[in-house]
Amino acid sequence: MKTILTLLMSMTLLISGTATVMLNPSNLHRSASAAHELHLTIDADATVMGVQFDLQYNPGELVFNGAASLLDEFMFEYRDKENGIVRGLLFSMSGAVINLNQLADIISFDFSPVDGFKGESQVEFVDLILAGEHGVKIPVITSSIVVSSDILVPDETRLQSCYPNPFNPVTTISYDLAIAGQVEIMVYDILGRQVTSLVNDYQPAGSYEIIWNASDYSSGFYLMRMQTEGFHSIQKVLLMK
Repeated sequence: MKTILTLLMSMTLLISGTATVMLNPSNLHRSASAAHELHLTIDADATVMGVQFDLQYNPGELVFNGAASLLDEFMFEYRDKENGIVRGLLFSMSGAVINLNQLADIISFDFSPVDGFKGESQVEFVDLILAGEHGVKIPVITSSIVVSSDILVPDETRLQSCYPNPFNPVTTISYDLAIAGQVEIMVYDILGRQVTSLVNDYQPAGSYEIIWNASDYSSGFYLMRMQTEGFHSIQKVLLMK
């Protein structure tokens, strides 16, 4: 049974306007190429033009898999330093506003636990700057974030039911890995012939979600086969065009 990720974070902006910056979980599943996502969220009644930060984590407990901007009009640059600090800068070349009197998710961070790590790990902003209009620096007070590894590691490996099923022509396959390992997800026709390979990669423990677009295949029953160390599962799906 999945447990709940614990996040503790509170920030106050010392300006005439007010704002709150939070780090929140996006959802319980992730794509096959990314770890569990945490979103940096700003709730402000002031104009924010850019963000600069140093985010520190313990590389002996957590793996940083990447970060991405959630805003189309903004450029985002970051680098992961060897001492467990992610340095990032979010800005707009056109002078666009990040948010104004609204809640906005602006950056996603992907973390997963180091193999074998169980428990809680602290993540904190050792430096975070919000830039206001005309380049004004907005002071920020931050607190640490306590991240529980439980939500990142399922208690058992399983292949979830594909949805939708029957489908036309796209279905989503969700699966959980209790331990890291080589994962294969293959699709076979009803005669047992392999028609495509959806996953063939080493993956860390976690919850994953992939999409099969079967627009190039004929209507009929197919077998979805998942194989990893100590686990094997087959599921029947129906493509109806």
